Amino acid sequence: LLYVVYAPPEWDRMPVAAQQNFPDVEARMVDAEIKLDKYASSDIFKGVNVQTFVYSGVAHEQVIQFSRAYKMDLIIMGAHGAGESNKLFVGSTAQRVMRKSLIPVLSVKKEYVSKTIKKILFPTDFDESSVSSLNTVKNLAAELKATISLLFVNTPFNFYDTPSAEAKMNNLIPVQRAVKFYSFIYNDFDREKGILNFARRHKVDMIAMVTHNRKGRPNYQLGVTETLLYHTDIPVLSMVMK
Repeated sequence: LLYVVYAPPEWDRMPVAAQQNFPDVEARMVDAEIKLDKYASSDIFKGVNVQTFVYSGVAHEQVIQFSRAYKMDLIIMGAHGAGESNKLFVGSTAQRVMRKSLIPVLSVKKEYVSKTIKKILFPTDFDESSVSSLNTVKNLAAELKATISLLFVNTPFNFYDTPSAEAKMNNLIPVQRAVKFYSFIYNDFDREKGILNFARRHKVDMIAMVTHNRKGRPNYQLGVTETLLYHTDIPVLSMVMK
């Protein structure tokens, strides 16, 4: 469990005398440690080995650095979206981590009611990066004993006839597999709407997306994965295309 307290740059390298000029930061860090320890001992983590860390700095930078330093396999973060009118998703910590992380990021809304994940949706546009990402999702699905639904959204500007789309999806499915795969073709006017409409209609429990590297692009431009996270209440797993 990682909690990041916002602090001036180079806080950890500041002399103690200089840090004392920011008593509010010190107070927040002590408070964070107390709250995090209490949270770690709650029933939700019963039977789980939990470690707690309180870092100082800019949240998204520390999350990325921590995940690399400790060689994490997955980042799980809270996120907000369209249902919270007083919050902005653009420029949020979750958005920045999704764009910069080299490992999968699972974003969960605070409104999400915890339940068993049995149906994972994997939208694909038949990109080469889908293969390695699908293996990651396959391993996760095996652990969760979940099924995977491959989805291709047919749009007017990216149209495939049914035989071609089915053949491409079948080529993505691993020959040796421990999970059950389904494949679907869904027609809609744009990809984001198609994914959201399919997810609602089929009551999927999680959406797993390959996110194209958006380094250097403006924060106010939302990618497909970010748009889905903004508009859906179910968890979204984001995997940056390598």
